[in-house]
Amino acid sequence: MATLERIRNRAGLVILIIGLGLVAFLLTDFLNSGSSLFKGTQQQIGEVNGTSISYPEYQNYLSELEEFAKLSSGKAALDENTSYQLRDQAWNQLVQDVIMDEKYEELGIQVTVDELVEMTTGNSVHPQIRQMFTNPQTGVFDKNQLITFLKQKNSDPTANFYWMYLEKQITKERLFAKYRDLIKKGMYVTTAQAKAEAEAKQNKVSFDFIVKRFTSIPDSTVTIAESDIKSYYNAHLDNYKQEATRDVEYVMFEVKPSAEDKTMAEEWITQAKKDFGAPETDAIQYVNMNSESNHIDRKLKVEQLSTTLQDFVADAQEGDVYGPYFENETYKLSRLVEIAQVPDSVKARHILIRGNAPEKDEAIADSLLNLINNGADFAKLAREYSQDPGSGINGGDLGWFTEGKMVQPFNDACFKGKKGDVVKVASQFGFHIINIQDKGRPVTKYNIATLERKIDYSSKTNQIVYAKAAKFAAMNNSQEKFNEAIQTENLVKRFGRSLKANDRNVGALESPREMVRWAFEAEVGDMSPIFEFGDTYVLAVMTNAREEGNTPVNVVKGQIERQLRNDKKAELLIADMNTKKQNSSSMSALAQNLDVEVQNASNIDFAAYQVPGAGIEPALVALATTAKQGEMSAPVAGNNGVFVVKVNTVEAGTVDVASEKAQLQQSASFKVDYKALEAIRGKAEITDERIKIF
Repeated sequence: MATLERIRNRAGLVILIIGLGLVAFLLTDFLNSGSSLFKGTQQQIGEVNGTSISYPEYQNYLSELEEFAKLSSGKAALDENTSYQLRDQAWNQLVQDVIMDEKYEELGIQVTVDELVEMTTGNSVHPQIRQMFTNPQTGVFDKNQLITFLKQKNSDPTANFYWMYLEKQITKERLFAKYRDLIKKGMYVTTAQAKAEAEAKQNKVSFDFIVKRFTSIPDSTVTIAESDIKSYYNAHLDNYKQEATRDVEYVMFEVKPSAEDKTMAEEWITQAKKDFGAPETDAIQYVNMNSESNHIDRKLKVEQLSTTLQDFVADAQEGDVYGPYFENETYKLSRLVEIAQVPDSVKARHILIRGNAPEKDEAIADSLLNLINNGADFAKLAREYSQDPGSGINGGDLGWFTEGKMVQPFNDACFKGKKGDVVKVASQFGFHIINIQDKGRPVTKYNIATLERKIDYSSKTNQIVYAKAAKFAAMNNSQEKFNEAIQTENLVKRFGRSLKANDRNVGALESPREMVRWAFEAEVGDMSPIFEFGDTYVLAVMTNAREEGNTPVNVVKGQIERQLRNDKKAELLIADMNTKKQNSSSMSALAQNLDVEVQNASNIDFAAYQVPGAGIEPALVALATTAKQGEMSAPVAGNNGVFVVKVNTVEAGTVDVASEKAQLQQSASFKVDYKALEAIRGKAEITDERIKIF
């Protein structure tokens, strides 16, 4: 069963390995939005290329991912952030399956039973399976361990779940690899293409250039017709796609402790001093029952204490109390529980047993402890039986560590025991067999129990702030009144711009998901109910709604108008420069006729990103690296103006055509890896209605 435990411990690696095969998909925009949830069926939460996605289907994906995440982390519950990430991951895996299954069926791509057997138990075992069953002592894949595991897995639900999940993921990985390889075989680089690329890269040029900026022509002299804007917009619709987003404006009413709340906290801590400092009081128990935070039972050196407590312990005796004092918005009392001579650090090794029923784990630990006490090699047993993958492979060695670095039972056993002791200790991680190998020199340490009373707002204060928010909402039930009241009451208006349907962050608000969902249900101008996010009440107005599709032409009109105006300016400048070029015998003369200066650039090749003095101008780079040496070029439009160049020198180099061809082929292959799924998904019709549920 040790193999099964190692499987559990390493299960988290699968997410990384399989994730590499999905990275192209997962790096794309995870979030889409759509129309009404209850279209067709109460169970539908989305649609992909006409295929309905039901809530139960999505929930099955999500539940599987959640179970695997718990197995990998060893946690019984997941935090909120992880849950959100898994929701997105489940959705994207489900969408990917629908999209890619269509492609696989169309092309006849499949993974046969024989292939799966070959990847799991054959001669071409998948790297993840090979890693899981590699002997840590020899570094050699042990097929016998794999066979033993497969025979036993049905008796262990955790191991069986892991194996079924792994089989499913490596099958998906193989399917996509076949599809990807088909595309790669069509990405051929010709010798002529490689030769042209090599010739463009092999020379470095130094050249003079002049530029006549678009800004030299006043905007008022160039007229752009509405019909030109609409024609450009219709011809470039793909450039103006947008997701469904919402804009909100909101005001916050923060609940903060009042002066009365602060006084109450101070009075409480002052009154507690008598009981806390009484000789018969167990200070640690008192803290654990009455303080804002439990006592951490560890001893600290003087330099590890706060400056305030360093001064206190300098002359204090056990039982002395310091305070009340105020620190980090909290009133505190500190009592010196113990002064002791304790090793500064300990060197130890351990064997961790976990994963079976506690009774079985303890029985195994007892057996190993007896073997060690009878002379068995501790390091050898650790390598064979320890479920701590970090130290087990090193014979259980943990090296030197200071107090507080390990969990409490482990820490206490090490620092209270004697050098050479071998002891058994239980912790939340399982059963540990610990060998204390060495102990550092004793130093003076202090165990201090601190009673804390944080200044927090009372229910009375909370009610006062809520009443203020409720009054604001009642008196200002329109967008116009909302804005007027903010100015009148000198409040701060905050903005949530371009919110997407599955966003879960709005400014610095704590868990404002409810407000995002409201924004997608509201109409422009609607006022929200009063939201409670952490210690803040929020009232919002929905100010703008953009639906999925193409950005309306009136929204991008200014952007298009600037582009068309620059295009017309470029035509005017090119005509003017061609005329003046005929009457100019040199670059200096042309520059004088154009009222500009001659600039120079050196060592520029075809792959250059920018040109000093010009900025990011691909057209200028292309012009300079292809122009004839010693001649003024024709004027060419760039991003910010029109350029003329004269190449002064060409430094010839050599670029191997075969190497260039191989590099281009590799680059094309990489693009397939990272762009194939993105391109397919970009063409898919995806409706994501999870906002109605989450």
